[in-house]
Amino acid sequence: MASNCPLCGKKITQDNDTKEHIIPNAIGGRKKVTGFICNACNNKSGDTWENELAKQLNPLSLFFRISRERGNAPRQKFGMTDGKEIVLEHDGSMTIPKPQYRENIVDGQVQISIQARTIQEAKGMLKGVARKYPNADVDSFLDNAQVKSTYSPEMMEFRLSFGGTDAGRSIVKSALAVVSDAKQSTTICQNAIAYLTDQNAEACFGYYYVRDLVVNRPSGVPLHCVAVQGDQKTGLVTFYAEYFGVQRVVGCLGQGYQGESFNHQYAIDPVSGTELSLDVKLDLSITEIKDAYDYKAIPSRSIENAMASIIPVVVVN
Repeated sequence: MASNCPLCGKKITQDNDTKEHIIPNAIGGRKKVTGFICNACNNKSGDTWENELAKQLNPLSLFFRISRERGNAPRQKFGMTDGKEIVLEHDGSMTIPKPQYRENIVDGQVQISIQARTIQEAKGMLKGVARKYPNADVDSFLDNAQVKSTYSPEMMEFRLSFGGTDAGRSIVKSALAVVSDAKQSTTICQNAIAYLTDQNAEACFGYYYVRDLVVNRPSGVPLHCVAVQGDQKTGLVTFYAEYFGVQRVVGCLGQGYQGESFNHQYAIDPVSGTELSLDVKLDLSITEIKDAYDYKAIPSRSIENAMASIIPVVVVN
């Protein structure tokens, strides 16, 4: 059945169809859906919405060492509790943010100390030393070079921020993708389409931590999940999205739904890349969803408790 792109309204054809990740590849998503949006809108939303979401969640992508279908999570600089900075790599290794070069005069002689991140970087720095001091025995510097790995006793400071219009639209678009994957027309999701296409439209999502909607949550897994439900009785098309077990969002994609009731979801462990089968209870009223829109569904310390249920397992491992 032919469909139109929910973002621009153009008919999806063989020429403009594209494989769209339900959950962005940047945070470990694997499954793709076709016949959902056109290639131009896929590229445009990826450059803005997905990029912002990935940027916000990159500290968690690095912390959990996620596996991606394509590429690696970008390295990122973090502060330490002693005021110093380190760079965290996608494989969990840490390096200094930049090489260090020091010169000291001792008994009339110049003593040079170099701290580099790689041997190649050290060689490049020594070329500069050779130009500045032509008589310096650069080869002996390399002979005396030591590769050291040290463990910092300090703690790394993670500063997480969720939200904003671009990241929010990425989440809502993922919910629309699940609706499409359920073989439902995205035209039943007028709230979502309005939010994605009208800069002045009301956001159709909010953060929700009142209770755990995942009935069979696997212990200690920083899972991603996007679930949708169409309820014939209430006429609501609702969704639940969760990233890294911490960012938890609900929303109403559309109202006035009159078709057969349906449920559909996609969930994955971004560390192993394994797809998960979850039981998500999306039995929320429109009042509960509106409370989430108004930031009334975040009980005291609920986000910290969600984080604590995930991180200790990773630390132990």
